Amino acid sequence: MNETENDRLKRAVERLMDGQMEALDVVRQALEGGGAEGALEDLEDILEGSSEDANTILGVDEGGSVT
Repeated sequence: MNETENDRLKRAVERLMDGQMEALDVVRQALEGGGAEGALEDLEDILEGSSEDANTILGVDEGGSVT
C-alpha cells in the first residue's frame, strides 16, 4: 500500500469514527431525556452520511466498485 492509499484509508476510517461519535451523542441525548423523537432519523442520517463520505474518500461508487 502506498502513502496515498494509506492516507485515504486513514481519512475514511477517521470519518467513520466521527460518525460513530456523532451517533453516540444523539443516543446519549435521547437517553438523558432530550427527546427520542427524531433520534432514529438523526442516527440514520449521521451513519449514512459518514458511510457515503468514507466511500467517496476511498473512491467506491454506489455499486461497490472502485472508481
